[in-house]
Amino acid sequence: MRNAQRMNAATTADIFPEACTTVASVVGGAAGADLESTTPCTDFSLRALLSHFTGTTGAFAKAGKTHELDAEDPWGSTVQLDESDWPETLAGNLDAIAVRWSQPETWHRAIRGSKLPAQALGELALIEVLLHGWDIAQTTGQQIKVSDVLGAELYRCVAQTAEQGREFHVYGPEVAVADVASDFDKALGLAGRDPAWHR
Repeated sequence: MRNAQRMNAATTADIFPEACTTVASVVGGAAGADLESTTPCTDFSLRALLSHFTGTTGAFAKAGKTHELDAEDPWGSTVQLDESDWPETLAGNLDAIAVRWSQPETWHRAIRGSKLPAQALGELALIEVLLHGWDIAQTTGQQIKVSDVLGAELYRCVAQTAEQGREFHVYGPEVAVADVASDFDKALGLAGRDPAWHR
């Protein structure tokens, strides 16, 4: 994997603020978009994607702050999109994730209600933030720019979850990308997304 040596000096916690700030900018740029737009997520309109993303980012924010998942709705699957202020809600969730998951101690505390250790949960949070950030960017005609280090870390996290992700239909079939593609594009392909997708 490219940039592997550089990743030795950068933990997932260190780069969470970059990931969340990048995606928050995309969210802000998507305000006013047609919520019926098709997205790279199969069978998800933009409205459905934003509802899902609001729920999951809220869950990851709560896990980072309280070290527990909601017993009744651990992944925010019942969250309904508030069309009047979803950009602000999502931006707030992303800010909370950046603050909490950038603290190393968060990665070493048990998360009540989760079968996964905090390390695995944090890596899933990074995947969720960046992949759905890309989905929103593509849907709304924006570009998402990540550093080489962040792209390499996303690729590492997706690669180690790819087989299980496909088993549980979280990822789609792998999309082949060029050997010279960026690590970010390779991560997209591993997660079943076509980096060249457009509406």
